[in-house]
Amino acid sequence: MTTETTLRYDSPADLWTDALPLGNGRLGAMVFGGVAVERLQLNDDTCWSGAPRSGSAPDGPAALAAAREALERGDVRAAERQVQRLQGGFVQAYQPLVDLWLEQSEAPDGYERWLRLDEGVAGQSWASGTQEAFVSHPASVVVVHRTWSGGPLRVRVTSEHPLDAPTGGGSGWSATLRMPSDAPPDYVPGTHVTRDLSPGTSITAAVALEVVTDGVVVAGPDGLLLHDATWATVVVATSTDYAGPTTPLHGDADALRARAVTTAATAAARGAAALRDEHVTDHSRLFDRVTLELPSAASDLPTDERVRRHAAGEADPGLAALAFHLGRYLLIAGSRPGTLPLTLQGIWNDAVRPPWSSNYTININTEMNYWPALSTDLAECHEPLLRWVGDLAASGTRTAAELYGLRGWVAHHNSDAWAFTEPVGDGTSDPTWSFWPFGGVWLARHLVDHDEFTGAEVGRSVVLGAARFLLDWLVDLPDGTLGTRPSTSPENSFLAPDGRPAAVTTSTTADLAMARDLLESVVRLGGPADLVAEAAAALERLPAERVALDGRLAEWYDDVADAEPEHRHQSHLFRVHPGTSIDPDQAPDLARAAGASLDARGPDTTGWSLAWRLNLRARLRDPAGAEAMVDAFLRPAGTGPGVYRNLFCAHPPFQIDGNLGFTAGVAELLLQSHRTVGALRELDLLPTLPASWPSGSVRGLRARGGVSVDLAWDRHTLTRARLVADRDTTVLLRHAGTTRRLDLRAGEAWSLTP
Repeated sequence: MTTETTLRYDSPADLWTDALPLGNGRLGAMVFGGVAVERLQLNDDTCWSGAPRSGSAPDGPAALAAAREALERGDVRAAERQVQRLQGGFVQAYQPLVDLWLEQSEAPDGYERWLRLDEGVAGQSWASGTQEAFVSHPASVVVVHRTWSGGPLRVRVTSEHPLDAPTGGGSGWSATLRMPSDAPPDYVPGTHVTRDLSPGTSITAAVALEVVTDGVVVAGPDGLLLHDATWATVVVATSTDYAGPTTPLHGDADALRARAVTTAATAAARGAAALRDEHVTDHSRLFDRVTLELPSAASDLPTDERVRRHAAGEADPGLAALAFHLGRYLLIAGSRPGTLPLTLQGIWNDAVRPPWSSNYTININTEMNYWPALSTDLAECHEPLLRWVGDLAASGTRTAAELYGLRGWVAHHNSDAWAFTEPVGDGTSDPTWSFWPFGGVWLARHLVDHDEFTGAEVGRSVVLGAARFLLDWLVDLPDGTLGTRPSTSPENSFLAPDGRPAAVTTSTTADLAMARDLLESVVRLGGPADLVAEAAAALERLPAERVALDGRLAEWYDDVADAEPEHRHQSHLFRVHPGTSIDPDQAPDLARAAGASLDARGPDTTGWSLAWRLNLRARLRDPAGAEAMVDAFLRPAGTGPGVYRNLFCAHPPFQIDGNLGFTAGVAELLLQSHRTVGALRELDLLPTLPASWPSGSVRGLRARGGVSVDLAWDRHTLTRARLVADRDTTVLLRHAGTTRRLDLRAGEAWSLTP
């Protein structure tokens, strides 16, 4: 364990965003660290409102044709009304499961608490006792082990959902509960949560507790009461009838309860020590692959105090290293093979109607969740997204055919556990955020990246399906180019001729950039000859990005005024990052214009957007701009962006994509491999090293082409580099203005000590 893999505090959590997150990919826990009253807020990643659904099919082709005709004659308001006809309702919401409470008479003297990221264990200690909690992936349970000076301990469970038939017996307790049948987004006025207990209308869940102790357990429907005890291990297991986005819900509460009871009892019988050892071994196998050391004099201070001092101007490079490690930790804790992907809040949510439904927002946020998966050697944690995109493609194939009459598959702005792919909205929702048919086009980049980093071809048919839809979506424009109509730039708007904000237009830069990125991938990776030829022909007619008169990279088809010049989205810079085609070497003019666009956006934005801009500044090789983003991200959250006491990213409110995007951005500051020169992959070492990180080291970063990279530097100068390739390959190694060709043999380390 290093000092920069531990979050430290000298008081329990008061707010949910003070609590410490644990998880095994499926089960999430927020540990408050109380002594007399301890709360663990628990989630199961399969607990969502709603049930498998069949999408609506309005007269999409007619509405689409009418929107295009309105844009041709310059009537943006008529075009907005037509795309609103395509709206198919709202996605469902990720749900909290239960709260676990431990209550006893204990004084919190001499208190401290911590989260050890390298172990995946949260703990607290006080003068007369200790507690550790973890969520085991091998055993599929939540474990809480507490010691104290003696006296009764009450263990109970509450929920935002009605508990059905709570039962206690022996040393165990169990109950079942139903998720809502509908939980509309909290931003839709006049709506409310619906609970329909009819079969198949919502997910059924079961929760079971088992306690091992040196005392006497009295079980009842309200929970468990322990007498004459000095220690206890509480084990929690859950089970639901969710089995995928299209599988009917069976609703067999007795079977689910029996499964949860068996899981909890089996784990508890093994004992806390054995469960902990197994858990730490499993977690560390992933976490220990990468380390980042940035020397700091503040490492022993409480984490929230470090954030305050850093914001006040005290140098603390290690705080960035801690936040980097937290991002990797959250990906391991929240996304494992076989689970659902991370939502806007990961697997941690305490609200029945959470912000933006705690859904999959696929116009940046879901993708950002997985930006660090490959570069920081967590390819296994990428699997839930890749598999879910396959489910989305199946649903989106129906939407493309039924809503638009087009080939391939489409996904829009929002989705959920039921693989929703239509435009969201109730027929009157603002197209600024409700209409954007490029979700599949963006998500395809993840499948391409996985191939490039690991050499494992995944989802090629899904990529080709996204390309088929894109090719059908493109239209001939009067100037002979291909474009998109109707088109939006995600969640942004311009000033229409009537002086009011508008979003629906022709050929936004974001559309064209994502289209070019996908079609270039199809041509490079190959596929059916006719599709590759179609993609190549389309590429010849797609306009490239253009530089506006003010020097910025243009976001819109015409030089219109921005309705919100400092907008949080910067989708028109897609080919800077996460695309791979614009940087100071490959397209210097466009790179300068991209930097001007970021400058014009201003220094302040939401927390997750700060992380996005960190990645963009890294690719533009702008150390000062990147350092400004690091500093802004790591300030204390209040009414504005920053980080909460537990280092969760504040939009505000909390969104996990900022934490994961920050980790990806730090990796990009230290190693870049997006560029090819001829047929060779270029590995750029320390391309955007911040001035405030004069010394440090990193181990285990991954480059495209299957290369592991270790680096060390002192006084901003590279002192050591070590490369190990998974397979025989030749790369170009770049650092400090020099480039050398390097032949790497599979499994053999190559070292450089300047």
